[in-house]
Amino acid sequence: MLETCTAFIETDLYNIWTLLAQKDFKEAYRRYASVWEDMLFICEEAEWLEFLEREGTELEEVPLRLYLAAWSDCCLEIGCYEGDVTGKLMDFLREDLPEKVFERLVPSPVNVDIDEPNGELESQLKPWREQLEPWGCKLKVFFDDTYCAGVCFLFLDVPKEW
Repeated sequence: MLETCTAFIETDLYNIWTLLAQKDFKEAYRRYASVWEDMLFICEEAEWLEFLEREGTELEEVPLRLYLAAWSDCCLEIGCYEGDVTGKLMDFLREDLPEKVFERLVPSPVNVDIDEPNGELESQLKPWREQLEPWGCKLKVFFDDTYCAGVCFLFLDVPKEW
């Protein structure tokens, strides 16, 4: 699963860099409009062109990789003020966990609001990790605030034999 996701991300990243180098900005917008909307809050081609004129074509690679991973359904994107994400987390885990592991999960509430005490995602994942790690599964969180107030990207590593 992870290898497939990495291949998708690398291909998309290459395509984006190529389109930007060729100054084919409209095609870059057309192909990846939902990524630009999510990452840069750009909703129209004119905004995209204005952004490139103002900021240049040197997009930050790490956040771009993370947003491409979310766009490719390789991870779960969670805003730092999203609130209750317990159901969203369960849906994400249901996709990649074997049924025997998923059925044994005892979900604990996850309410993400970084302005509240204990509202950070990382601290609320401890009970989830304790249930998943004996099965060889790991939850990894990457935080990015390059283009916004903050977003967490949650990845699930599962043993290869699944």
